[in-house]
Amino acid sequence: MTWLWIVIAAVIVAFFIVVLVAANKIFDVAVNAQKTKEKVLKTNANKKDADAQAKQDEKARAREWLSGQDFVMHTQTAFDGLKLVARELPPAKPSHVWVVCIHGFSGSGLSLGVAARHWHGKGYHVFLPDLRGSGDSEGDYYGMGWLDRKDIIQWICGTVLKKDPQAQIVLHGVSMGAATVMMTTGETLPPNVRAAIEDCGYTSVWEEFTIQLKKVFGLPQFPIMHIANGMAKRRAGYSFKEASSVAQVEKSQTPTLFIHGDADTFVPFFMLDEVYGAAVCEKEKLVVHGAQHGESATLEPELYWKTAEAFIGRYLD
Repeated sequence: MTWLWIVIAAVIVAFFIVVLVAANKIFDVAVNAQKTKEKVLKTNANKKDADAQAKQDEKARAREWLSGQDFVMHTQTAFDGLKLVARELPPAKPSHVWVVCIHGFSGSGLSLGVAARHWHGKGYHVFLPDLRGSGDSEGDYYGMGWLDRKDIIQWICGTVLKKDPQAQIVLHGVSMGAATVMMTTGETLPPNVRAAIEDCGYTSVWEEFTIQLKKVFGLPQFPIMHIANGMAKRRAGYSFKEASSVAQVEKSQTPTLFIHGDADTFVPFFMLDEVYGAAVCEKEKLVVHGAQHGESATLEPELYWKTAEAFIGRYLD
């Protein structure tokens, strides 16, 4: 029977090797900033529809407009020593309103042309941080909103308020940037932060990654997510489970507008009700019918910006 135990032991070892390799792959695809995100992005790419080209053209024009602007560049050293970069786009006329626009997964501040162009056109300061591991900021790993919440607070207190103590600040994030907004509002913020807009943010990193594990790789949560979570703690410095938008909005005192497209499958639409229902702050919900991930502003621009402007207008002087 010795051979049987050898076979059993070999199968067990092989199983654990496969699981470890899979967990490491998931960790790399999810948060390692140096590894390609192509498979995740390709699997979750929005389906082409009749308006797809128009939406792409609008985003391209907005990105081109943004890339041609003259920025005031800012840097800061994060709590863990990383050098982070942000761009400030001042308004044509003096204003104390600052909109901090926060980008999504695999993007940068320069990805937010549509939002930046709109808020700049309203006469506001636009502040565009590159999150850790993104754009020109340092970092081997994405913070997925959790580590980034500390960076955003530091940008607010160490840069914006030093430059303009009378600043009235609005946070506006899309996708991972929306999760960053929600996670930030769960912390104690200066009263200068007047309102927040989260557009298609996820409930928690754990839930979003579990969904993607099944969708992209066809793999179950246990034990792969648990091992990947341990890797995140050791390498990236945070747990997927603690990185929860739901838990943060349960503490938030920042008035928040929650936006989601009901055709979103990357950050599934059901997550809107979870974060909205958990929020104890003053709040409003906007569902954009037919909008896929991150498409709400380009699919229904009049509805989107009219709702956003009316919401933040209640909290600005």
